[in-house]
Amino acid sequence: METLQLAPIVVGKLLSIGGMLQRHSNKLLKPYGLNQQQFSVFFDIANVGRVKQKEMINRLQLEKAHVSKVVKKLHATGLITLTPSTEDRRSAWLEVTPKGKELLEKIRAEFRASHQAWLEGIDDNQLESILDSLTLLQRVFGDKL
Repeated sequence: METLQLAPIVVGKLLSIGGMLQRHSNKLLKPYGLNQQQFSVFFDIANVGRVKQKEMINRLQLEKAHVSKVVKKLHATGLITLTPSTEDRRSAWLEVTPKGKELLEKIRAEFRASHQAWLEGIDDNQLESILDSLTLLQRVFGDKL
């Protein structure tokens, strides 16, 4: 099949998989009062350690208003701290609190178990190949957005 015919099929399957993953993630996160997009911001803050809110917008390629809303919720629930920047009063440093780190470990354990169960029928060589393909697609999409 030609690339022009395959491209929409590949993107369609990715969108379908993305929808399934988002629904599943939302179901797992509901008891913690989070949804998948909120968790993505929370997870990224934890991975970086300490980050400015403006950097989060660029890192995750999300709308400023959306990130601001998520940050307010994470802060209100005690999962992150907001420390005003000394260089720019309009900016703040974001860090995960001890409460947030504890919650993050619980959620990570649930996700890890769930993801392993989903992919248990795929051998390591196939998973590596899938990961390589997904990494390539992520880079291609990132360059175009």
